[in-house]
Amino acid sequence: MSYSWWKFIHLAGVVGFVAAHGTSMAATVLMRRIREPQQVAGVLQLSAATVSAFYVSTLVLLVGGIGAGVVGQWFDQGWIWLSLGLLIGVGILMFPMARRHFRRIRMILELMETGTAVSQDDFARVVNSGSPVLTAGTGFVALMVILYLMVLKPF
Repeated sequence: MSYSWWKFIHLAGVVGFVAAHGTSMAATVLMRRIREPQQVAGVLQLSAATVSAFYVSTLVLLVGGIGAGVVGQWFDQGWIWLSLGLLIGVGILMFPMARRHFRRIRMILELMETGTAVSQDDFARVVNSGSPVLTAGTGFVALMVILYLMVLKPF
């Protein structure tokens, strides 16, 4: 397969990655503004619906990038290794943060559904406990650094 096709596959994966991940990030920000548990549950379902697309697009992104790297003979250059390291490192860093946050929200929603006494303040504290701005900012900066490395190939 030609370099152009591998690059196309890689960029298609990037588009899917950004779309699916953007949906989850938007859901996280939106949940902080909602005070009704049923609405939060609906937004949580929307976020969960994008998880499969996120993983598939990440796989497509990696396969296409590795294929383009092999055909383009980029693996002897440092920028591609730094790009891969950033993608994997930020993914490893963010996964437990997001998972813990969404699990806590699901748990408090389940408690409220079973009739366990949960105050509105407890609910708000759990929903607001994540740091979506920090998480989104970290992901955005990492994505911009990877984009810089891919386009300018500084080393």
